[in-house]
Amino acid sequence: MKPKSRWLVFISMIIFTILLISEGLQLWSYGSDVDGSGIGVYFLGLEINDRVLEANIPTYAMGFFIAGLCTLLISIINLTRLLSKSTSRTAV
Repeated sequence: MKPKSRWLVFISMIIFTILLISEGLQLWSYGSDVDGSGIGVYFLGLEINDRVLEANIPTYAMGFFIAGLCTLLISIINLTRLLSKSTSRTAV
């Protein structure tokens, strides 16, 4: 993979990580402030679940946190590979 595309993957993964963790924080902040039978969970305009019960909201929040941590780890691995390849190409 070319270095420019690795940088693009790294930046897009960081943005995706921020979006996942912010969605997890938003779900976590609902707490018991749910009216009716539940809430709808949406991510990037896509419906995940139409009716999430109040008791299951922390489970969805933890899922978003875990997905955010996985994308963060992938982006860190990508960055370390990118930086190690750029330092190994030094002129002699």
